Amino acid sequence: MISEKKINSQSTWITVNNPTENEIQSIIHQYNVTEEMLGYATDPNERARIETDHDANIFLIIFDVLSKDITDSGSTEPIGIMLANNYVLTFTRSSTEFMNTIFDKYLGIAQRQENKISPLTIIFRTLYELSVQYFDAVTNINRQRQQIQKSMVKRISRRSISDMLHLETSLVYYLTSLKTNNALLTSLSRRPDIKMTKAQHEQLEDVIVESQQGEEMAQLATDIIERVANANSNILDSDLNNTMKFLTVFSIVLAVPSIVFGFFGQNVLIPFQHSVMGWEFTIFITIILILIVLLVLNLNNFFKK
Repeated sequence: MISEKKINSQSTWITVNNPTENEIQSIIHQYNVTEEMLGYATDPNERARIETDHDANIFLIIFDVLSKDITDSGSTEPIGIMLANNYVLTFTRSSTEFMNTIFDKYLGIAQRQENKISPLTIIFRTLYELSVQYFDAVTNINRQRQQIQKSMVKRISRRSISDMLHLETSLVYYLTSLKTNNALLTSLSRRPDIKMTKAQHEQLEDVIVESQQGEEMAQLATDIIERVANANSNILDSDLNNTMKFLTVFSIVLAVPSIVFGFFGQNVLIPFQHSVMGWEFTIFITIILILIVLLVLNLNNFFKK
């Protein structure tokens, strides 16, 4: 779907959402966009970066945003913002269409407050809000992680481990996207071919600061989850060791009666076979041998954790 809206007397905003093949051909011919740049802008697997085509006077920003189709494992998707001659084209999908709402909001604010509106100003304000959205996502992950930790204090279950894995997967998406966004924004601030006013430079710096803060939050959350996961893994390993130790001692202790009773069960002459107290002697010998086994294990620090 394609729609148009005036930014000012010189610039027009074109929204492109899930374009069909016919719409793609229409964009190429109507707005003088190259097929190569259009392919970058509409690719759902494109990484965040800047692309330029000086011959066609096209400048493309690909920026990773939170997807509206976030599952338990969270995800991010790229959006495209293209400056082509006097047009500003935004490329979204159904899961990222909310970006157009943000862009339209800042366009309306700019139209009410300024006589001459710069597309870059609206773009930087939009990128700022898109970057801040990561804060809520990371904060939500921290909140879920704290709840899982509380449940793990009582009992470590398969579900709690699985939930922690989902959170870690989400942070991988967020952290990767934030890192590529930061690289994009830093590169944008250093490009000499982008003419920005002092105010626009400050707006871009604000976006960079927020994006870097989001990356630091995501990195910290990742480190905490990794340490919690490692601590729980160590606890599970310790519990497994204790279980194996118990089974080992139990099997050794049970082997003693089998040996003693097997010996006195031989069909040959053996001690106490004619004694009235023969059975009691057998039990007594078994208990003594078991105590000796336990003593030897204890002297070798087998029962120490």
